[in-house]
Amino acid sequence: MLGTDILAWKKLAREKHKPVHVILFITDHCNAKCGTCFYWQNLNQGESLKPDHIDKISDALGELVWLDISGGEPFLRKDIDAICHRFIENNRVRFINIPTNAIQTSVIERSVQGILSNRKNFRLNIALSIDGIGENHDRVRGVPGNYAKALATMDAMRRIREQDERLSLSLVTTVMRHNIEDVKKLLALGASEWKLDYHSLNILRGQPMDPALQAPTPEQFAEVSKLQLQLCRQYFRGRWGALGGWTAVMGRFLLNRYYMREMEGHPRDISCNAGDVSCVIDANGDVYFCELLKPIGNLKTYDWDFDRLWHDFEATQLRAKVQNGCHCTHECFHTKNLIFTPWRLV
Repeated sequence: MLGTDILAWKKLAREKHKPVHVILFITDHCNAKCGTCFYWQNLNQGESLKPDHIDKISDALGELVWLDISGGEPFLRKDIDAICHRFIENNRVRFINIPTNAIQTSVIERSVQGILSNRKNFRLNIALSIDGIGENHDRVRGVPGNYAKALATMDAMRRIREQDERLSLSLVTTVMRHNIEDVKKLLALGASEWKLDYHSLNILRGQPMDPALQAPTPEQFAEVSKLQLQLCRQYFRGRWGALGGWTAVMGRFLLNRYYMREMEGHPRDISCNAGDVSCVIDANGDVYFCELLKPIGNLKTYDWDFDRLWHDFEATQLRAKVQNGCHCTHECFHTKNLIFTPWRLV
């Protein structure tokens, strides 16, 4: 039950005084050139977390609820299955999410099968990044044929999902001023032909590699947000039943309304849970409360002692500032705000 799960997650977060949600950048290597990327200046610098460093991070974090494996392109790590197994066994992680540009179908298929070879009770979501239809997507991604390869990867994931119900399949679409019509088509395809488990919409943020790209207007976001909300009734009811599904849909409504206020120029500062229940660990060892904030330190400087860094003076000072209030449209962190402190978004 969704309500029971949330209570258990809140209890764990109170007891740990450490994150229960971690975004782990395992490599900065990427085989795409996405115009939307806010991380592009840090890509392909030769940084990857070594296995022994990942072990130290895992040992320090304790029990986790959510783990996002990110990059770069995470499936370029040949040991991604072993990394996931480490957190499944050592941290009892419940949910693993891996976003991917979906270019290397056979590599992704083999890696996902490897991750699911661990028979523990966890859920794995593969989030395919698709920002347009056909060549429109290829242009945004800077990779000819990327759209066709993404569809091939989607087919492969659906075949695996038929054999293992622990796997879910979602789409992540970056919403921009120029791709609204394609976003509408993607939303419709996702719920009908593609049989997705969810479709996430991320508003273009940060300083993208292509400076010509712009965030959507409030009117454009309102249009696609309404369509997404309608489809959420279908997605969430199937996963959490009638009551849990209704609760999740209301949560989606609150988040989208909060984003609308931000886009209309009426942002509302809230006490964010970034730095409390969530954190980001970069491939170079930098630790952030959120990618939009400055790092609180680097694990190399602390001899990979996460506990010491997390509770150090600078981290404590920045945590107080975040809890005093900030605002953004970062979906990864606001979903945790919705789970842990929904009243702040009302």
